[in-house]
Amino acid sequence: MLAKQPASLGGFEFDAIIKRSETMTCDVPEYATEEGYSITDNICLKPRELEIEAIITNSPVTWAEQHAASSSRVETMVEELRQLWLKKTPVSFTAAGDSYENMCITSITAPRTVEDGSSTRLTIKLKQASINSTDMANISVKYIRGGTSKKNTGAGQKSSSSTSGTQKDEKATKSSILCSGAKAIGLFK
Repeated sequence: MLAKQPASLGGFEFDAIIKRSETMTCDVPEYATEEGYSITDNICLKPRELEIEAIITNSPVTWAEQHAASSSRVETMVEELRQLWLKKTPVSFTAAGDSYENMCITSITAPRTVEDGSSTRLTIKLKQASINSTDMANISVKYIRGGTSKKNTGAGQKSSSSTSGTQKDEKATKSSILCSGAKAIGLFK
């Protein structure tokens, strides 16, 4: 299949894609599932991963009308890729009609060898980020009325206790177990 557009990663266009491999994996439970229950609820899909081997060159041939030749093009393009990686934002990758959204760059390998001359062969690894949407719902919470008194029960209920005789200052009566123990042995007054 002939590509109508150069392969791109977040706006960065490659001269040629040599190899592209897609990995799709999942976690399957290792414990037994009872007969009659659906196993599909327990299979957890992992993010899709791509490994791309691409070439960028100082004198592009494939997309020469879109990319001008320059003696520093490879260095400029590698720096653009480095900046894209440093942004740490999900990007889209398109190649030969396929499109992958929310891809994060996990690694870039850009070796420079004598054999490559004025080009470089890049290896880029991408992992797809799962982005979920949130939904808000109003939930009416009512406390169950308890016993014959029909008073609220549950966490919203404040207990009221009275001390016999006089009302004590709340600050004076509340203390931690550690503080009470220290007072008992005479460390605090």
